[in-house]
Amino acid sequence: MTRALWATFLTAGVAVAIALAIALAVGAPHPGVIERTAAGAFGLLGLGAGTTALSSVVEAGMPTRPNPRGLDVEPGDAGTAGLVDLERRLRFGASTAGDFYAQVRPRLVALARSCLAREGVALSDRQRAAELLGADAYALVDPQAAPPEDRFGAGVPLYRVSALVDRLETLGDQP
Repeated sequence: MTRALWATFLTAGVAVAIALAIALAVGAPHPGVIERTAAGAFGLLGLGAGTTALSSVVEAGMPTRPNPRGLDVEPGDAGTAGLVDLERRLRFGASTAGDFYAQVRPRLVALARSCLAREGVALSDRQRAAELLGADAYALVDPQAAPPEDRFGAGVPLYRVSALVDRLETLGDQP
């Protein structure tokens, strides 16, 4: 059992003992009443201790549910934390248009702006940027794109985000 449980039992036992001592010191009306009260108090204390001990043993013996993705586990380093955060944002972005626009799109815009700048093209140059990225991919990072009208509508599928990232990675490979 944990220290907190032992402290709880010890506190309850001390409280019962003090209460019984006060009752004896004040002079309870009949000694039989005190004995029955003490027996009941210690019985309840024992029942509580047994129940808590049993539940802690059962919880300790239960296998934990596996978490194959490990999303609820806090990562140990900043790099892993960043990847877990990105994965969560991508999942949200795939589920609703508002989440994509607010959480995923800003990162993609920054990435596209950086990759296109290495090619000497501004993201705001719609024609040239759309030629390099493709119209479908450019639509995801268009700086003039308005927020979605239905923010709870369908998000952007991951294959479209993946295609954009693949295209950005191959920009430097072009002759």
